[in-house]
Amino acid sequence: MKSQIGKLPTTIFDSKKIIDYRNIAQVYSAKEDLWSWFILRRISIYVTILFIKLKLTPNMVSWLSFLGILSSGFFMVLSTPLSFFLAFISYNVGYLFDCVDGEIARITKRTSKKGFFIDMLIQAATLPVFISFIFTLLIQNGYLVLTIWESFALYGLVAFTIMSLLIPLSYQITLSKEMEQDPVNKIRAKSFLFSIAGFLLGLPGFYVTLLLLIIVERYIELPLTLFYIFSFLIILVLKVCARLFITLKSI
Repeated sequence: MKSQIGKLPTTIFDSKKIIDYRNIAQVYSAKEDLWSWFILRRISIYVTILFIKLKLTPNMVSWLSFLGILSSGFFMVLSTPLSFFLAFISYNVGYLFDCVDGEIARITKRTSKKGFFIDMLIQAATLPVFISFIFTLLIQNGYLVLTIWESFALYGLVAFTIMSLLIPLSYQITLSKEMEQDPVNKIRAKSFLFSIAGFLLGLPGFYVTLLLLIIVERYIELPLTLFYIFSFLIILVLKVCARLFITLKSI
């Protein structure tokens, strides 16, 4: 991804005014992953300009991002091909708005501690999503039978429990303003191959792969999505162990 430094995520539709906005709001960061840089950032600047005209503040958009990402876990719990598709849409709308809020803040010069705090919560919102995959496996295998309302209540309970722990942690991080880059992100930024691996092992890659498998399952009678979710969780365990080792080594 180093080759992307100094470049912009442009499209053939960009006017000079759009390019100017991109120069202000979309300078490459090492924290960018492949999905946001090559897909979402191409779209986000147009949404950013629209939201500025609608007088939406960065924090308003951040809360929409939080709700979008958190909602994707609920759709995963419903465990149907349609709900998996809705989870893909919900997550990517949330991720898109996560790009947009920062762009609005940079263009309008409205960065704030509160915005940083909400960004921490957006990252925390991915944790209930990961846990929703476990419920998906249990439901798909018949170990758990839930109505829509029971699914909503169960996922809501998990989400609120996790957020009760992460809200004060996000607050402490906001006050300390520790902006040192995650050592794992530093490794990912070293080469395009590591960037691809980071994409495939993260939620953006998960939802893209899940969408493709849903389509394939319409023609092949194999439980591909079930196998993929299970495999993703196993790899997640290994990834967490590796992340812990790398992080401890860097301290």
